[in-house]
Amino acid sequence: MSDSIGVMEEVEDFDNVSLDLDQDLDLDEEVLEIDFESLGIDPLAPTEAKPGSEEKVLMLAARYAAGLPLWHNSDCYDHGPGGIPDEELEEIF
Repeated sequence: MSDSIGVMEEVEDFDNVSLDLDQDLDLDEEVLEIDFESLGIDPLAPTEAKPGSEEKVLMLAARYAAGLPLWHNSDCYDHGPGGIPDEELEEIF
């Protein structure tokens, strides 16, 4: 019990005013912009990239940058290693 009291005393003695939150932030730094068009990424088109793949993450970033919804109704949603061709999916559903 005495250990927890010591910790509480340290927390109470902590000086929030002394924190300079902007100290380490360089707000004038340039932001790296990716030219998705030059990478051949069309944020309006569906993607066959598997969830979690680098290609899918790039597509999500392109859609976010364009202010679009992140997911397209026709995106690949198969998490498996091989995948099922769209034609077979259409027959199943």
